[in-house]
Amino acid sequence: MTNCNRLAIVALTSFFLTACGPRISGTYGDEQGITVYKFDRDGRANVFVLGRKIAAEYTLDGDKVLVTSPQGTVVLTRNGDKLFGPMGLELTRRAN
Repeated sequence: MTNCNRLAIVALTSFFLTACGPRISGTYGDEQGITVYKFDRDGRANVFVLGRKIAAEYTLDGDKVLVTSPQGTVVLTRNGDKLFGPMGLELTRRAN
């Protein structure tokens, strides 16, 4: 096997492992219903704050969920069915 073939196999394997990586889906919201995050399996999310919808994308890094929108990136920490964010934000998974 040539070096070029090995490189192609490694690149394709990395691509497929990344594409099939872990995802979350579903709706998470705070107790008051002020903040709601809706995650799709394709890496897209919608964030609703005080009724305003913000389109975003997310990636996972271990127990961290990085949600990126035009306003910036928010890092949430996943623990079971809960997500914890800045300034005491606590989101609980809701039934869909």
